[in-house]
Amino acid sequence: MTPASFRTHRLEETDTGHYTELLYDDGGNDEILVCAAHGGHVEPGTAEQALDLAARLPRASCWACLGYDEQRSPFELWHPPSGAFSPDDYPLLGEIADRAFKTVVSFHGLGDDRVLVGGGIDAGTKRAVSDRLEDAVTPPVEPVSTGPYAGVSPDNFVNWLARDGGGLQLEQSRTVRIEECEAVNSVLEGLLEADVL
Repeated sequence: MTPASFRTHRLEETDTGHYTELLYDDGGNDEILVCAAHGGHVEPGTAEQALDLAARLPRASCWACLGYDEQRSPFELWHPPSGAFSPDDYPLLGEIADRAFKTVVSFHGLGDDRVLVGGGIDAGTKRAVSDRLEDAVTPPVEPVSTGPYAGVSPDNFVNWLARDGGGLQLEQSRTVRIEECEAVNSVLEGLLEADVL
């Protein structure tokens, strides 16, 4: 087995910042992919959380994009919708786009003080993840299958990267992704090890 390594690709630069793509991968893993497409200062804490979860697992890759800018809003500069990510525009994503991962988890930031468990994964799995997270974090947790944060579109990268077309998308308040990410990752690690995800 080839050890996983980090690679980065500079996507864009401004006078005061940059937007970079990151891939942590061994070149062949197709079991677990952890994502944070809006990392850096776009949705703070998400990339660190994704890397932490991937590093805990024996067969996991991590793909993330990180945006930083000293004077302008990274969110306004580099927050495309999850359905707008294309392997043509993101070369490191292109390297893993056809792997059909067994499990894909995507971390996102949410302005509300809650956690939404979405993605194209089945409703029973969303409920199982929600129930476990409800016991682990302070804000309320709910599964979602409709609405702007549901993440169920087949165009959403979390879904088309998954073998069966259904990934897990977690929309998290700032409190959760910054202060309670250890609790979230411990829950997800346990569910992945138990093959619930």
